[in-house]
Amino acid sequence: MRSKVLKTIGLVAAMVACVGMTVFAAPSPSASTIVTSAKSDKAEVTISELSDEDQAAVAEIKTEEGLKAVLGDDFNENMTVAAVVNVSVPEGTEFPIDITFNVKGVTASSKGVILHYNGSAWEKIPTTFGEGTMTGTFTSLSPVAFVIDKTTLASGTATSPKTSASAVSAVAVLGLAALIGVCGLKKKEN
Repeated sequence: MRSKVLKTIGLVAAMVACVGMTVFAAPSPSASTIVTSAKSDKAEVTISELSDEDQAAVAEIKTEEGLKAVLGDDFNENMTVAAVVNVSVPEGTEFPIDITFNVKGVTASSKGVILHYNGSAWEKIPTTFGEGTMTGTFTSLSPVAFVIDKTTLASGTATSPKTSASAVSAVAVLGLAALIGVCGLKKKEN
């Protein structure tokens, strides 16, 4: 009888731990949650997901070697590609065009750069930071990457959010209580 109780308690403890890790984990941000919108005085700006054909170029820029090659002397080990999105304006829009992107976590003192994929290579776009914004001047549009020095971000950064410490603590306490219960029943059994 006690063996069945112990197995049930062990099963419940395992389920609590699994559910807790799933429910309380913070979601990874998508590009749309990092780059929330964009605007220009010249035209309506549209942000969309990348096409399948752009994925190879994006994979290249997300490697440390690829980022070093594009940034050159501007690269440091704290640089991260926070988001890559496809940016477009209506056909017939005159270039160059200044576009201001609303980017979570950046401030006027943040460091980084906007990159643009011109169809064959990534190029640096001169970038100005503001409170929650990054602005660049473009001569054409396609995939745009937002590279940011993680150490210069405000709280609520553009990098992956951390799982809540209180949520992890709650799951740990529940798991520990279940473990103590199992150990107590085993001791009484012996």
